Amino acid sequence: MTNKTGHCHCGAVHFEVTGEPLRMAQCHCNACRRITGTGHNVQAFFRKSDVVIHGMTSTHDSVSDKGNTRTRHFCAVCGSRMFSENSAAPDAIGIAVGEFDDSSWFKPQVILYNAERPAWDPIDSGIDIHEFM
Repeated sequence: MTNKTGHCHCGAVHFEVTGEPLRMAQCHCNACRRITGTGHNVQAFFRKSDVVIHGMTSTHDSVSDKGNTRTRHFCAVCGSRMFSENSAAPDAIGIAVGEFDDSSWFKPQVILYNAERPAWDPIDSGIDIHEFM
């Protein structure tokens, strides 16, 4: 994979990724739908050591149904949802795919929380689908 770059809506936060994704996922849980304001959230997960972030983010912590702390990062200026971290995977960071300058390489490997997916949000049935986590 070549270096990937991206930024928030206003450009105050930008990032560079040098490694391959560890996982690419689409989640339909209620929390992800509320955070994105749509039917799902898509993220590519990378090793933190392969990601360089410039700029300041604000954060919000929540506890997952498994008891892990999820820290979500937003641009402190424009509010764009940028990154997430999970206490269960301290060496990984999830990057909102829409923040990449070019996301044509992205293809979800797994769909999570299909049981909470709204009927109006179609999915690719060829992807590994889980009703919950």
